[in-house]
Amino acid sequence: MNMKAWKGPTIADIAKVCGLGTATVDRVLNERPGVKESSRAKVQAALEQLAKPSAPEFRPLRIAFLCESGVTFNRTLETAVEDYGRANPGVECNITCITTAGLDPVKFANLIERSAGESDGLVIVAREDMMINRAIRNVTARQTPVVSLTTDLPMSGRAAFVGSDQTSAGATAAYLMGRALGERQGKILLVYSAPYRAQEERELGFRRVLRAEFGQLEIDDRVNSNDDSEHSYRHVMKYVEDHGAPAGVYNTVGGNLGIGRALRDCGIDRSVVFAGHELNVNSKLLLEGGEMDFVIAHDIDAEVAQSVIAVQALIEGQTPPPSGRVPVRIYTKYNCH
Repeated sequence: MNMKAWKGPTIADIAKVCGLGTATVDRVLNERPGVKESSRAKVQAALEQLAKPSAPEFRPLRIAFLCESGVTFNRTLETAVEDYGRANPGVECNITCITTAGLDPVKFANLIERSAGESDGLVIVAREDMMINRAIRNVTARQTPVVSLTTDLPMSGRAAFVGSDQTSAGATAAYLMGRALGERQGKILLVYSAPYRAQEERELGFRRVLRAEFGQLEIDDRVNSNDDSEHSYRHVMKYVEDHGAPAGVYNTVGGNLGIGRALRDCGIDRSVVFAGHELNVNSKLLLEGGEMDFVIAHDIDAEVAQSVIAVQALIEGQTPPPSGRVPVRIYTKYNCH
């Protein structure tokens, strides 16, 4: 064996593998005398080991979750993403959240572009906005898969949507509210925030069922909560001061805690039917206290898992389902635990 032309691992690499000193390895490689045959055999074995092609280094799938929503929903999604990552070590999940009130569309668009360069796929919760849609189209054109979560972005070129049928969710809220109010006539206060498609679809379903089945009820006004409890508290208090107590309140967004507090402070929490979305620590407290009558929700853990499956399918060249529908869930104080 001619070692003089050896161009492989360094002497230090070989010495580390075979457990000999670098001087001994050097003598073997240069075929100098004074080396035991057993040492020569160890060096040969180390060379053969180092010459074998190493297995490719394992790297987990990297998925970035980007969310702009209310504080409570952001926290709920963060917990779901972190739980999924702990349970699935083959997927490296990271999440960045921005509040509805704190959104700068240009900065969020830049975050999408930057995250695409650092990740294998993106999962996005965001309002419909020209800058955000353009950023998603840019990264999908560069073959980075994007899945929209909970609220859809169909004009963005996203690859798939995972979430509930939000029109059905709004229709369910209208049906339950109408049944709870019975023959009572009155106004329904509708609360909204930013232009999220999920909220628009919820409102569409709510109005449709209210108009078709409960003609004695009328949507009187729309109050902007900005997905913030303090903001919703002030605006609902102002509404009651100006218009009196509504028969019901339907909140399509975050800020349930502020609405519940406003109804309580006005002394009308037991007479107004209050319906909203998202089961979390705040809405559970409102349900248990009787300030909220029912919550229309969805399984955020299932949505996170399905969004990862969709990203994996796209990376592997498969076509994921055009939408991963998660069933609508109904909660009252008796089943919210």
